[in-house]
Amino acid sequence: MEIRAARPDEYSRVGDLTVAAYRTLPVDHLFGGYDEEIRDVAGRAETAEILVAALADDVVGAVTFVTDPESPWLEWCEPGDVQFRLLAVDTAARGTGAGRALARHCVERARSLRRPLAIHTTPWMETARAMYERMGFERRPAHDKVVWTGRSDRPEGAAAVLHFPDAPAEAEGMRFLAYRLDVLAR
Repeated sequence: MEIRAARPDEYSRVGDLTVAAYRTLPVDHLFGGYDEEIRDVAGRAETAEILVAALADDVVGAVTFVTDPESPWLEWCEPGDVQFRLLAVDTAARGTGAGRALARHCVERARSLRRPLAIHTTPWMETARAMYERMGFERRPAHDKVVWTGRSDRPEGAAAVLHFPDAPAEAEGMRFLAYRLDVLAR
């Protein structure tokens, strides 16, 4: 398994496999045009690193690693944090270790930069959450974000509410679960 920077001729593959992976989730995560944002890998690559997992030259996974505090892809983090997002593995390649290899690469990049690594995930990403916890990421509930569509009362007691009026009804109350890894403490 090779982890490397995505080449521009692979951007379409990265976008497609990421959207396909998100489509397998039981609750829609692609509302509000997020699928189109994900497919704009070239745009994302302007302010973030796009990394791929390749098996015999076939791209089977991808992740976005963000260090630039001005990047729109660095969100919901504390000053000084770096972040990875959109970790996805082709459904046909699940179980190959591609996701773990991508996450480990991001941990090592954060360690080399001497900066804490933050991520957000959702309750429906059970395999990913278990992997992050095994890797030493710690839950930070005070940094969770909650989706509010406006179709019900605004959630009380949430650390931060994200207003998405175009989200599907089943996304109401969806939590983006915060995790962080102090790479220098390990």
